[in-house]
Order: sequence, then structure tokens, then C-alpha cells
Amino acid sequence: MPIITLTTDWGLRDHYLAAFKGELISRNPAIQLVDISHDIQPFDILQASFVIKNCFNKFPPGTLHFIGISGSGKQGQLDEKRNYLMVKSNDHFFTGEDSGLFSLVLGESEKEIYKLPVPAKASLAEVYDHFLSTISSFAEGRAVSELGEKMDELVQSFHTFPTVDHSGSIRGSAVYIDSFGNIISNITRELFDTTRKGRSFMIYLRKAEYDMDVISNNYFDVEPGEMAALFNHDGYLEIAMNQDNAASMLRIKLMDTIRIEFT
Repeated sequence: MPIITLTTDWGLRDHYLAAFKGELISRNPAIQLVDISHDIQPFDILQASFVIKNCFNKFPPGTLHFIGISGSGKQGQLDEKRNYLMVKSNDHFFTGEDSGLFSLVLGESEKEIYKLPVPAKASLAEVYDHFLSTISSFAEGRAVSELGEKMDELVQSFHTFPTVDHSGSIRGSAVYIDSFGNIISNITRELFDTTRKGRSFMIYLRKAEYDMDVISNNYFDVEPGEMAALFNHDGYLEIAMNQDNAASMLRIKLMDTIRIEFT
């Protein structure tokens, strides 16, 4: 029995998630459900893609990842051009709306793409029921090629990428702020090391008193209330504040610039 992960923007306050899980378990009591997150900001495919991209491959091959996030806030009848897919890539399976999120998560990886037979202008209830049927059928062992019609392309969306200018400075962006207020950038350890070449550096933030020239190993290398820069377990440069909220203190928002200069 494959594992089914769930990532949605449905939250935990309302009954929507519990109802969806209940219907899945009623159809297949042996189904294995694992929650990734249900606190994605409504319709925020960039936030969702960051979360899924950094954890899906920690699950066993053959896992199905359901992404219950729409690419827009339209209500009632859905756009007839909107497609719902099952995608196989990296020995994992993904199902949800083709909002651009699949391209963000999977990038240039090889993919098999199948369009689910959801009627044009299906109601929200019909789409909901079709996903329940698709997930249940997959869990029972039906081949993904039997669940939809093969197609060639996904809706394309793109992440921002850090740049290195002529002077060798790195300009990156804050791409995720976690529940602790830690600021995660799109600057990787690999890019940092390749560009640094043993030189001294300074990480520039919105407030000069918090600019940093040291990379810490963990949050507790600095005193409580002090700022730390470190590479997290996913390999991204993270700006954190020991036992406090770095994003709030620095007033940094998503897509704000994080700059590193080398001397």
C-alpha cells in the first residue's frame, strides 16, 4: 500500500481536511496518509512548492503526493482551461491542479504527465470527488496510465535565482519564512563556496547592525536574541535569531534582497 501525502491551504480550523481524510479512509481503510502541511497561504504556489520540493524525496519511492492548492481564488465554476494532473517523476507521483506548481517542484526532471478526465467547467464538488477516486484507485494499485490521458507539457512557473555580478557579489532573495521567523534564502552553500574562493565576506541585511561576516553551525552558536547566518539541512543560507523572530526584527518580507559581498 503506497503512502499518500497531503499538502493543502485548507488550514486546521475548518472541517475540510478531516472530511477529505474521512472519505479517503472510508473508500480504502488501509490507506496510509501523511500530512506535509495544511498551513500554506491560500493560493500561494511558491510557498507550497518550496515545502514540497524540500521533503518529497524523503519519502519512499512510489509515494503519491496530493497537492490541494488552487492557482487562483476563483469560486464556483472552474475555468474550462484548468487541468488536473497525475505526474510521475523521480520515482514519485504527484496529483493536483496544473497551476504551475508541478513545474516549480520538479524543474527539469524527467516526467510522465497524465491529464485526469475531469469534465470542463466541473463544479468544485465534482473536482473534489474526482481526486478522491483517483487517489483511492492509485492506492488500490491501478497504473497511473489508466487514470488519465497522456500529455506533454505542464503550465510553467519559475523560481527566482540568485545572481553573481561582475564584482563577485551574490544577490539572492528571501524565498521562505518559517514558523519560527527564520528567513530562508535561495543562496545555496555550493554557490557561496564557489563564489567565495576563500575570501572574507559580509552578509548585508535591512538593518546595518545585523550585518554578519560569520557562518554559524547552528542557532545556539550565538547568544539568545542575537542573529545567526547558517546553511540549513537543505543547503540554503538561512538568517535566524536565537530564540526570537528574525523576519520580524529585520522587517524582511518574501522576495526581499539578501546580498553577500566578498573582499
